[in-house]
Amino acid sequence: MESLRPLHKARFTDILDYGIFLYKKHFKKIFILNLILNVPFMLLIVIANPLFTDNYQNIIDPQSAMEANPAAMISSMFSLYAVLFIYLAINAIYALTLKNLLDGSIIKIIYADAVLGESRTLKQVVKECMKQFGTLIVGSILYMLIIGAVIIAGYIIVLAGAFIATFAILGITSTSMVSPWITIILSIIGILAAVSVMFFFALIICFFIGKYWMYLPAICIEQKKAGTSMERCNKIGKNSFYLIGLTYLFAYFIVFLLPGVINSVISFVNLATGDMDIAIMKMGVIITQLISSILQPLVTCILTALYITLRVKREGLDMEIDLWEIKKEKAAKERRWTAEVQNS
Repeated sequence: MESLRPLHKARFTDILDYGIFLYKKHFKKIFILNLILNVPFMLLIVIANPLFTDNYQNIIDPQSAMEANPAAMISSMFSLYAVLFIYLAINAIYALTLKNLLDGSIIKIIYADAVLGESRTLKQVVKECMKQFGTLIVGSILYMLIIGAVIIAGYIIVLAGAFIATFAILGITSTSMVSPWITIILSIIGILAAVSVMFFFALIICFFIGKYWMYLPAICIEQKKAGTSMERCNKIGKNSFYLIGLTYLFAYFIVFLLPGVINSVISFVNLATGDMDIAIMKMGVIITQLISSILQPLVTCILTALYITLRVKREGLDMEIDLWEIKKEKAAKERRWTAEVQNS
């Protein structure tokens, strides 16, 4: 995609296609960054997973553990909570540090190529991100607080929805005694309504997560401070609910589709044996985590493509770049003319 002009009318499918194109184009650089900044710590997170402790097996089979040693069961529970805390702490530290460096470097590489027409080295982009490291950490904390508030609000809405659904089920059950056909029709309508509400609810969550994710390019590309980067997200994402929500939702669906299928197959094989083999579960976690870590930068590429698209649609970024190219060409001509006059 040589021109940004088609992004004026881009749909979420076009953005997904553009993001995949950018991921394939810069796969070598992204893979090296991923190998250095992501994969080793993903393995550390996997090892810290509570699944990799003997305590987990005791929780799965509590009857045999209690019969063997009741005190050991209680000790296993406390140990499991400790491992879970360590697991969450590693995730949080990684999200605030190396994840920022990885995503910021990918954003700089893609933006330089797609918008500025320049090729950036890994050393350049990592060095620039290191200079913005403190701002990125503060931005991540603000982002997590906003998303946390959104998730809590969503949780309250889900509880309210479950309460309403309970009364709806009771109503349908009472009508089944009077007219079975009405019950069937109401059940079908209720299922369709529930699926539609769940999809729209997921779209709302994805909209907020996707919109405020753009604090990263606001900091890395536009050199904004942490606080103003959130304001920038509101400006860029204004009136783009479906574009942002659908792009983020399907980006994660694409990335986690293959690992999810592999994990489901391994779990099915494990259940088919008739025994919950912890070794097979561990192997499944490692395989799916490795594949996920390799594909995860694709989300960053797609969301960077979304950021570029929104700037083109809302701010005429393509015209700004064209004007900048004209100014650079004019300055180059003036330098050549000055050199020719001095040599004559």
